Amino acid sequence: MTTEQPFNTGAGLYSHDETVAAITSYYEFVSRAHAISVGSKLLHPPPEGWPQLTADCDVVACLGLNDEALHLIRHIPYFEFSDSLHILPDVQPKSYIDDQRLMAAARQRSSGEPERASNSEEEDLGRPPPHLVLLGHVAEGREYGHDAWLDTKLGNVVMGNYHRQARPDIGGIPEDGNDPNPDDHSYDNLFRAYGSGGEGCVWRIGTFFAACERNLRELVWMPGMDEGDGGWILADEGESPYAMLDYEHRKRIMRDNGWPGDGWNPDGVVEELDRLLIPTEKAEDEAKGGQ
Repeated sequence: MTTEQPFNTGAGLYSHDETVAAITSYYEFVSRAHAISVGSKLLHPPPEGWPQLTADCDVVACLGLNDEALHLIRHIPYFEFSDSLHILPDVQPKSYIDDQRLMAAARQRSSGEPERASNSEEEDLGRPPPHLVLLGHVAEGREYGHDAWLDTKLGNVVMGNYHRQARPDIGGIPEDGNDPNPDDHSYDNLFRAYGSGGEGCVWRIGTFFAACERNLRELVWMPGMDEGDGGWILADEGESPYAMLDYEHRKRIMRDNGWPGDGWNPDGVVEELDRLLIPTEKAEDEAKGGQ
């Protein structure tokens, strides 16, 4: 999959079929990686789309999405337990087929509040534009994660947060285009909260998902392994606070068990981790008991 995409020149750059294919391919790759620690299946829609997301559903109508955005959320896969894993470092996936979350999102969007994971009181910045779909949000309990929006009008992924010092990174791939912000300023309020002006980075949809898949394939990012970070996506410039093994050791274990090829053996990773970590954990428990 190439990461070369045209500059952000405006209308006509969004393709529903290509977007669904890119999201599906990347989510399937994430699901394969997370098989070492999380039992969250990837659920695929029927050919006609998710039946609970029909346009005449009152709850769906309250989401305020236009036809193109609704068409997208009806035809992409979702993780069975979306709150148990990350799809990007410090980003949890948004599920539009979880009934409770769907109703909460509808109430939030209809009230004019930004769609975010936080329960903190936010400024009333108005509804997000109807062509923007929230794909992922700051992971629970993580301060410096990101929200990820998909623009079904211009064909962009917009990822950002509320802290200017923590700009999103997808493996060194620069933003697309000379001026990625649309003329209608529809991205301006996406990352403004907590009294500060956050900012986002913009990539073409194909650029974004190809780069993310490459990061997992080459283990620039990798799935959490240890107790406490299972289901996370970790980036190699930082260590998990729960890690008992360093990042290079984790990479070797993944590659020794066939990642990312057809011979990928997640059970072998689990067995290797048990061999390495259980004696360490037992020794630590015994040391604490002897104090």
